[in-house]
Amino acid sequence: MGGFVTQQDIADALGISLITVHRALHSSGYVSDMLKARILAYAKEVTYVPHKASQILKRNKVRKVAVFSSTLPRYFWNDIKTGITIGSEQIQPFNYQVSYHMIPDRNSRLYLARLKSAVADGVEAVAFVNQWIYDMKSIIAYIDRVGIPYLTLNVDAPNSRRLCYIGPDYRAGGRLAAEYIGKNLLFRKNPRVLVITMRPEGIEDPHAPDINNLRYEGFRAVLRKSFSRIHHEVGYLTSEMRSKEVESQIQALLVSRKSKVDAIYLIAAYNAQFIQALEKSPRPRTLVVLHDLDPSSNQYLERNMLTAVIYQNPILQGYYAVKILENMLESGHPPDIKQINIVHSIIMNENKDLYRNHYLFTKMID
Repeated sequence: MGGFVTQQDIADALGISLITVHRALHSSGYVSDMLKARILAYAKEVTYVPHKASQILKRNKVRKVAVFSSTLPRYFWNDIKTGITIGSEQIQPFNYQVSYHMIPDRNSRLYLARLKSAVADGVEAVAFVNQWIYDMKSIIAYIDRVGIPYLTLNVDAPNSRRLCYIGPDYRAGGRLAAEYIGKNLLFRKNPRVLVITMRPEGIEDPHAPDINNLRYEGFRAVLRKSFSRIHHEVGYLTSEMRSKEVESQIQALLVSRKSKVDAIYLIAAYNAQFIQALEKSPRPRTLVVLHDLDPSSNQYLERNMLTAVIYQNPILQGYYAVKILENMLESGHPPDIKQINIVHSIIMNENKDLYRNHYLFTKMID
């Protein structure tokens, strides 16, 4: 056969219908095992290339996409990078090139410079995290001005022209934490919970979602509705602090609670500092719940210093960002779904290994 072999060529050669060939090659619909084996063997013999790859080869052009985020906490964005890498490896055979830019916190000038460089290099679509630590108004305005399609990742920019949001529903994360703590304290007498969060002081973009507040709203709503006998108090951290200062402030919150605390819920993203403060603060056995897995979570779950982690699967977020950008460029149409919420999971000592197994995710999303 000359040129590219099509599914119709295979159907004609074997004297069968096109739909039968399609079903066999895509494992969709019923085809007998014997006929399917015959079709696959012939497709291999004539070096059949799937239609999508054929189109890419004809196009003879590398399509470039870029993803932007901050750098801290590094363990979280490294997991995003893992998902991006998985997605990139899947679309690389189709002439796609994916770049991931982790921009130092608050460096809006560098952010814009990297973005402009990517555009000059031929980037056709972008995904970014809407983080108030940057001048997102200028960043989004630039992307709009050059006319590149974009989606938001992890933190939404609902008032922008973004085509889709991929990430967690932060209220849902707070609700899950409340459900877990509430059920575990169901038979405690006068149960008390200490919630540690922070006020977003100095936010450059007041329209950016306040993740901490959204989590607290979800948490508080479930306690009021389903666990009204549980009392909770909030300890606020101050923003713009160095790591040691954060640790000291958390330790002061823990020590100052002279009355018994049955559970501690950390909302703010200061896991490492919180654990350090917890180790230095004598306390009775207490439920401890926080968000996001970091490299030290496993050992603290094993030691019962952490009871549960609310996990928002950054690996899957990075993966979906790449795949949706690819689908958008291939189809020429925006995604039908405007919001893809990653479902939260509860990680405990018993199931912790499952969620750090990156190979498992490659099998789940392959």
